[in-house]
Amino acid sequence: MIKTRLTYANVMSTFAVFLGLGGVSYAAITIPNNSVGSAQIKDGQVMSADLNAGTRNALKGQTGAKGDKGDSGTSGTNGADGSNGTNGADGTTLPGWEVVRGYLIGKNADLHNADLSGAELSGAELIGADLTGANLTGADLIHAHLNGANLIGADLTGANLNLAHLNGANLIGANLTGASLIGARLTDADLRGANVNLADLSGADLNGATMPDGSIHP
Repeated sequence: MIKTRLTYANVMSTFAVFLGLGGVSYAAITIPNNSVGSAQIKDGQVMSADLNAGTRNALKGQTGAKGDKGDSGTSGTNGADGSNGTNGADGTTLPGWEVVRGYLIGKNADLHNADLSGAELSGAELIGADLTGANLTGADLIHAHLNGANLIGADLTGANLNLAHLNGANLIGANLTGASLIGARLTDADLRGANVNLADLSGADLNGATMPDGSIHP
């Protein structure tokens, strides 16, 4: 049986082994600064969370250019039609005026070239009206007021102008063939060149009128 003696040499040698082993362990777990490089790191092992804020900001790139505008969307469906508005009030004719065949009849009315053949115009107020070239064939103008009216070239063939007021009317070149002017007032009217063939002027007042041949009626 071997006897062991605790000697100074034994104690010191044991302590030296302990220090040796402890130093190796310290060296194994202590890493110097700036000693880890890409060779020591596996791909995909470093995450953004492992980097400090300054490094993460430095890795951000500049903002890219604005992309092209996308295609327009398809048009939406049309909305429902709105409801119809209420009808307006009926129009009124001005006092002294009337509508005949779509023409407004009244003082100083513009009726040049109007087609009023056979129209009922008895007693109509047409003082100063423009009836140049109007078609009044067979029209009923009994007691119509045509003082100062312009009837140049008007066609009054077969018209009834009995008791009509034509004082100062311009009838130059008018066609009065077969017209009836019984008792009509034609004072100072101008009939130059008018066709009065078969016209009935019985009892008509022609005082101062210019006749078809250019003479002045006494």
